Amino acid sequence: MKVFGILLAAGLSERFESDKLFALYKDKELIRYPLETFLNCNDIDSIVIVCNKTNIEKINEILNSYVIDKKFELILGGKTRQESEIFALNTLKLMNINNNDLVAIHDCARSFLPEDLLKELITEAKTHGSCSPYIETSLYNKASEKLLKDNLVEIQTPQIFEYEILEKAYLINIEEEMISHDTTQQVSKNLNIESKVILGSDLNLKITYKEDLETIKLKLEEYGNK
Repeated sequence: MKVFGILLAAGLSERFESDKLFALYKDKELIRYPLETFLNCNDIDSIVIVCNKTNIEKINEILNSYVIDKKFELILGGKTRQESEIFALNTLKLMNINNNDLVAIHDCARSFLPEDLLKELITEAKTHGSCSPYIETSLYNKASEKLLKDNLVEIQTPQIFEYEILEKAYLINIEEEMISHDTTQQVSKNLNIESKVILGSDLNLKITYKEDLETIKLKLEEYGNK
């Protein structure tokens, strides 16, 4: 059983007001952090990096700054997350992926994925056929003007499934409209398969606004990471 990685970096970062993947933390572009986490993970055999027309050249330059001993492909994404995932899965098919091989799909906007969390997710997925990280969260109820906290969780990435599951969820019914927020929802909606989940990390937060990056910087300094 091999493990393949998909790194999603095709977003337009409209709410960040510039391409957040090239914002700097400790003199390194943010995209370098998830790239290095996946490149340094011995469990991952090959990687597909999904870019957009604006950032593909710069991401390629960053990749060329590494000595990479894994097989990898750099491709253009689609107009939606699901379309980008489909393009990546089709690329994996050309890389001779087997049905029971694992695919770890990660959003590069979650730049500070801890390496030990990635390894734990892969270990669990090898046993259960899937695994995704979660953290407890809260939701603001406008009607009551209160924060709802009970039994609410946020699913993070990477979300790992066997390739056969993803192929059925994405590629077999490709003509259907896809409105899922992430991989776990797409698999659950189309196949009624729920992912195994484990506790994620509050360092693995999604960077959407500039304020999110400042929040994560404080957490990184607190934990002494990166």
